[in-house]
Amino acid sequence: MFAKFKAWLEHKQGKERLKFTQQPLLINGRQFTIRQARFTDIPAIVHIEELIYGTAPWSVSAFQIELERDRDRLYLVITYDSQVVAYVGCSFDWYKHESHITNIGVSPAYQDRGLGSKMITLLKDYASHHGYPKMTLEVRIHNLKARKLYERLGFSQTSIKPHYYIDNREDAVEMEVKL
Repeated sequence: MFAKFKAWLEHKQGKERLKFTQQPLLINGRQFTIRQARFTDIPAIVHIEELIYGTAPWSVSAFQIELERDRDRLYLVITYDSQVVAYVGCSFDWYKHESHITNIGVSPAYQDRGLGSKMITLLKDYASHHGYPKMTLEVRIHNLKARKLYERLGFSQTSIKPHYYIDNREDAVEMEVKL
């Protein structure tokens, strides 16, 4: 147990912040930008969650904590005309050698344009480049649209997590892709 803690501590102290270089995205003739999320983006991210779910599953403080964890969390946003229109978060667990999409959202006005696919593809490339051999995520069992997207991107179902979601006790499908 002490050896595990020592390895974790050495890794944590020497680990650099996760960084993502801003990139332009041309999607269906529109110029978007994808970049690393900033604290000033949190209200827009929470607003997207409210548009999607009615009430935001994650609070402002939850996103603040996630962005503070910049050595094992990476959040990206897509902007259009300087407005955040989509976001994705990913955790990187060096001990398990696994990356995990924590959340993703695309403003309803920008859905079905390939933004979600692009964000996930970029995160898969990022994780693979940094030595993570797999990526996981959970999705609501009744969210067939999202499940089909993840399957197109190479994810496959590994298990069902009963009563996973707090708001309605809906089951989650756990999915995984080898990178």
